[in-house]
Amino acid sequence: MATDIRNQDTKLWPQLVDHLARERPNTAYGLWPVASDSYDEGFHTITYGQLSNIVNGLAWWIVKQLGPGNDAQQEVLTYIGPNDVRLTAMILASVKAGFVLFLTSPRNSPAAQRSLFEALKCRTLITSDSRLPSVLPIIDVVAPRCLTIPSVDELLKESFPPFAYDKAFEAGRWDPLFVLHTSGSTGMPKPLVWTQESVARHYTCAIQEVERQQDATSVEHLMAGKRVVVTVPSFHGAGILQYMVWAICAGCIPIAPAAVGIVTAHGLADALKHTPAEIAILVPSVIADLAQNPDQLAYCASHLSLILYIGGDLPQAIGDIVAAQIPLRCWWGASEVGIPHQLIPRGLGPNDWRYIQFHPSVGAAFDPVSDGVYELVVRQDKALPQTSFSIRGQEHLAEYRTKDLFHPHPTVANAWCWRARADDIIVFLNGEKTNPVSMEQHIVARNPELSGALVIGTQRFQAALLIDPVALNERGPLNTSEQAALIERVWPSVQEANAVAPAHARVEKSLILVVDRPLIRAGKGTIQRASSIQQYTSQIETLYTNADLVLDDENSPDEASSNLTNIENVTRFVRESVCAVTDWPHSDEAYTTGTFFEHGMDSLMALRLIRLLRRGLHRPDLGLSTIYSNPTVTQLSTALLAEKDEHKDGDALLMKPLLSTYRALIEQIPKPDNVHAAGKPRGVPVTAVLTGSTGTVGTFLLRALLDRPGIDRVYCLNRSEDGGYAAQKLRMTERGLNVADLDERVTFLPAALDQPFLGVGEKAYKELCDHVGIIIHNAWPVNFNLRLSAFQPQLAGLVNLFRLSTTTSTGHPASLIFISSVSAVGTGGSASDKRPIPEQVPTLSDAPDTNGYARSKFLSEMLCDSAAQQLGIPVTIARVGQVAGAVRLPGGEWNQKEWFPSLVIGSLSMGCLPDNLGTQFNEIDWLPADLLADVLVDLVQDQLNPQSGTSDSASVYNLRNPHTTTWEKLLPSIIEKARTLLGPDRMPIVVPPSTWLEKLDAASKETGDEAVTNPAIKLVEFYRDYLWGTGEQEKTPPMSVEKAYAHSTALRELQAIKSQWVQKWVSEWLS
Repeated sequence: MATDIRNQDTKLWPQLVDHLARERPNTAYGLWPVASDSYDEGFHTITYGQLSNIVNGLAWWIVKQLGPGNDAQQEVLTYIGPNDVRLTAMILASVKAGFVLFLTSPRNSPAAQRSLFEALKCRTLITSDSRLPSVLPIIDVVAPRCLTIPSVDELLKESFPPFAYDKAFEAGRWDPLFVLHTSGSTGMPKPLVWTQESVARHYTCAIQEVERQQDATSVEHLMAGKRVVVTVPSFHGAGILQYMVWAICAGCIPIAPAAVGIVTAHGLADALKHTPAEIAILVPSVIADLAQNPDQLAYCASHLSLILYIGGDLPQAIGDIVAAQIPLRCWWGASEVGIPHQLIPRGLGPNDWRYIQFHPSVGAAFDPVSDGVYELVVRQDKALPQTSFSIRGQEHLAEYRTKDLFHPHPTVANAWCWRARADDIIVFLNGEKTNPVSMEQHIVARNPELSGALVIGTQRFQAALLIDPVALNERGPLNTSEQAALIERVWPSVQEANAVAPAHARVEKSLILVVDRPLIRAGKGTIQRASSIQQYTSQIETLYTNADLVLDDENSPDEASSNLTNIENVTRFVRESVCAVTDWPHSDEAYTTGTFFEHGMDSLMALRLIRLLRRGLHRPDLGLSTIYSNPTVTQLSTALLAEKDEHKDGDALLMKPLLSTYRALIEQIPKPDNVHAAGKPRGVPVTAVLTGSTGTVGTFLLRALLDRPGIDRVYCLNRSEDGGYAAQKLRMTERGLNVADLDERVTFLPAALDQPFLGVGEKAYKELCDHVGIIIHNAWPVNFNLRLSAFQPQLAGLVNLFRLSTTTSTGHPASLIFISSVSAVGTGGSASDKRPIPEQVPTLSDAPDTNGYARSKFLSEMLCDSAAQQLGIPVTIARVGQVAGAVRLPGGEWNQKEWFPSLVIGSLSMGCLPDNLGTQFNEIDWLPADLLADVLVDLVQDQLNPQSGTSDSASVYNLRNPHTTTWEKLLPSIIEKARTLLGPDRMPIVVPPSTWLEKLDAASKETGDEAVTNPAIKLVEFYRDYLWGTGEQEKTPPMSVEKAYAHSTALRELQAIKSQWVQKWVSEWLS
């Protein structure tokens, strides 16, 4: 039953609550979740009788702690606590006891908190727990007196005597009721003292329902008497007004979110499952989450009649998705004026949800700023008493300029849409705000090599930084290595600026962009923010997208930790990730028993944590809601492991649909006119396209192509902005390879193979069509924990390369060589009956049952065969086994993170080597990377042979070393090299695998250098479950190599892995 306090406008706010407690003690005031971190236990309903009792109890408690307050002094108390009934009660109890309550944002920087405390002369901090991370910085910089407030349960259990508050309305209407503060977006936040009259103005609007008109409906009319989910923070002005004005005056029943954590679409739907509601007040980030979760959106649509959003801008496209299912409306407010009385014009269309109309009593005016843009100004009007300003210090203002810019609706009169801030304030997607100017000025001042800096982030979750180097105007854009070096030099000043910025406004290193065109400036030299940002729209989008792939924190868990198959190791990885983003000590057990958010994790920390998990677990599909729904180490670890298991089965079901999809795309490619020329002699020399040239195999393959007669020029397609040029030159130099002809004979193109024209642009694509004779496709992410769905861009890129092959104008369709992997056919099908794996295209019955990487290679082989049959282009599949380090030159070190280098390095660290490598790996048929490149170029030349184009299906060559050796034969050379490099005292012994694993387990529990220097620790599951966990029955049979042997001179000449080669690798690892 709604409250009704019409004709009670002679009562002050504490008196209103006492009045309702007497008249309707059992009427619901609001609902709060029983548990602090979930809705599973339902909600507490607090009645007005209980609210009044809690207010009295807290008033007596304040007087007991501090003595009675003094109206003349109006001493300020600060409160920080969870979002529960104590917040409203503390405001009213402080007034009764003679004090004023200040509600500060726990997200403020320590410097901001100190500034606010000093401005208010506040010496007392009241909190639910003085150990809260949001409280500790205040204690450090302010050193206030700290009081711990009684719990809600304690306040509900006891019946308190009334605390008299008999002040007359006229005597108290201008008294302070509570204190808020500005956002601090234009400098340090400033306190705003709201009086009893300030809130009474909202009270008047709330209870004086606008007459039903033909052209508008009031927001208050829509909300009156409704159950409303309120997700705005309790220290926010909109939140306080909801719990006081619209609850107490208009009979709304506020429903609070869980006190701990950050509100999400999942959390909103979960709340609605436990209590009914009609309206939700949300910040834009929750609406964005709803738009991305159709199931949650559908559930909310069936339970809500209206969503109001407040606190930030909401992109039109995102809002449209939600508005299509739930009526959506903007609600404007500002700390300096509250939430003025607003109307919804009836003539608005379904996508006009951003438009609002201010009631005439507000005194809203719109002053023109530029074409079609107006600033909202609130003016006093003697004919409208409500327009007089009531916040302390504003009483005598003639007008308040909001600096909020609006544009009018093209056809509906008096309807306005918020557009931007006049003072360049960045409004993030979660409603947080920041003024970037001070950060920009600091960074430019500390770095003379910069001519400008621009912080951005509107409609994003966090800030990014554009930097404009002086050298750009002097000699043009910086190359990739120069950009990286510049970012490193600028980074210390960014860290300095971050230290005094609020958490949501800090810039990470992965979100810094060095511009390649000068920032746009006005005639007086100032940067034109909007125009500059518009100029870099695509680069900014890429910057934010790629941020998920970059880890800034050097203490972040290594991505090799992603070989996680049991709960213990997943838990360890999650704990390390949480510590990395929060700086919580590894030894601190407190956060493992509470939730992340109880201990101070904010939205930016949660965003960094999900990035660590996405990369470390190779799970780009993980969403922020996974953390919000599982906010403890144990819950999150369990959820991640469960999701991983579910995805395995899902990949198997995805195989046939993906195969059908991409086969259909191949069928849409026109068959080339020159298909019959495939078997005819080609002109020499030939131009090649090589994708993925900067990796280990790609680097040696590029050099081998350039060294082989018949290859004139190579186009390298890589994802980096310079096409891989800088990285290529560096890696070839490190490996001792000749780079003298790189500039003359190689063209590097930045590419995105799944995009039109391969992402190189139409002009460069035509150049490829005019020259290319053979395509070697080597680019593929080697991530064994990625789901199959994550490889769809690679499958699309392969189809686009087929298209390139058919559109060449060289007189022949370009031949294509696809670098595949033994994992594509390593399990299942023919491999399961122990016959040697044949050199032929697999069938669906041969599908591997291991991981998304293997399945993606398997599908690619089948697509290669489809392209050969459908389009008539020459296609070769080079199915590669284990690749080892290079052997001919001093460079070419075998990557230490791979399983064998990690095993040897870890063994030497522990002082023991295993006596075997299990049934699967004991027989060694590895291919050194540099010698593999020669084999592949043999196949390139074979493909260019006139007879190679006559087959109507793809040719398959299995590539492994035809001459094998064993682990036992190589062990003595490793021991001897260790004795030479480490000394006789550290010469390793040989032990059974069980003993070796025991020692590795013991090393994993160490906290000193051993845990850091032993890379095998991160792969312990692989060694236990795969290396030595594979029995004779599960062993993958060897690949047949007869065809490859016949077609490759380099393969025929290849020797078994030599002791000297192994000793070379060991020397490189230990150096």
